[in-house]
Amino acid sequence: MQKSLRRMDWILVGVLVVLAACSCASLYSYALARNLPLHGLHADWLKQAIFEVLGLVVMVVTALFFDYRTLRKVRWPLYACTTLLLLVVFQMPAINGAQAWIPLGGGFQLQPSELAKVSMIVLLAHYMAKVEESEHPQYGLRHLPALALILLIPFGLTLKEPALGQALVMFAIFMTMYVVFTTRIYLTLLTLVLLGLVVICGIALDHPSQSAHFVNDVLVKHHLLQSYQADRILTWLDPKYDLQHTGYNVHWAQIAIGSGQVFGEGWLNGTLTGHVPNQETDYIFSLIGDEFGFVGGSVLVFLFLILVYRLVKVAAIAQEPFGVYLAVGFVGMFAFQVFENIGMDVYLSPSTGITLPFVSYGGTSVLVNYLCVGIVLSISLRQKRLRFA
Repeated sequence: MQKSLRRMDWILVGVLVVLAACSCASLYSYALARNLPLHGLHADWLKQAIFEVLGLVVMVVTALFFDYRTLRKVRWPLYACTTLLLLVVFQMPAINGAQAWIPLGGGFQLQPSELAKVSMIVLLAHYMAKVEESEHPQYGLRHLPALALILLIPFGLTLKEPALGQALVMFAIFMTMYVVFTTRIYLTLLTLVLLGLVVICGIALDHPSQSAHFVNDVLVKHHLLQSYQADRILTWLDPKYDLQHTGYNVHWAQIAIGSGQVFGEGWLNGTLTGHVPNQETDYIFSLIGDEFGFVGGSVLVFLFLILVYRLVKVAAIAQEPFGVYLAVGFVGMFAFQVFENIGMDVYLSPSTGITLPFVSYGGTSVLVNYLCVGIVLSISLRQKRLRFA
């Protein structure tokens, strides 16, 4: 165990401790600005601190004592259980217009879509590893239907809740893993498709009025998008679209970030802290930008870059395919969530309701995120044991 502790990625652990401290400090400032409880179990910042500490313990225990290869043996029960939980939420009361949580009592809730992301990664990693471990592996489109089915079940149920943000994270995970899995020719095709999407988005941003007509007259009219989803896209295309309703949150989030200027207003002194809707969850980056400015926001982004880099490094040293694909799946999950959450605060991407990992308020998401990092650390430690055996 002492050898494992010495081989632990303490840089990664240190980054997570700093992110946890940033989360608790931000939520304390938010509670103070909103006159919310600051003491006792009703204090959200204190509950977050408990989840952060518990999550760090779960991460270390998972890394030291859990063999990630065990996930391969329980992949189907894990996938089935999370799918069942995704069905159970439809029997629960809606919260903020979505049936996405299962009440556990005592003010705590379980969000099954967070667990579904992990089970999906495990099953995809097993399938891809099985192909690569075969005597004559054949990649390409022949495996796409089976892989797509693994994605579509949790993706469809999550989208029905509706939780568009979580569904998009699942799709991003799938695309990240499939890009690593597929051969060069199909990687080229995927790259061309993604470039085409970028070009389309650029054209849409340059012609917001025509894009709005397309969204309303085609996508909404033919039920390809719900009206609230279309409104979020239109707000992204035209920041001045419906500032009093759909664009209200993003508009004030951007103002809060701008008000921080270079060094920010200082902790507990943010001029718009507590005034941006959902600032403790989806728009917590606006609070950090308000109080710590461009410098503080840049430091936070840099910490996430270190996090993703350390996870990519584990994927690079993994000696067997299952570990590689497992780590790649978690890389895709964290990278997309960070980009989308911060991006929607500064009009780089549409608002989708995605939280900022390890920083936004939340119990299930925090614990699952730490569990995922613990699994990646488990891969790292066991690969090194094999290498020096």
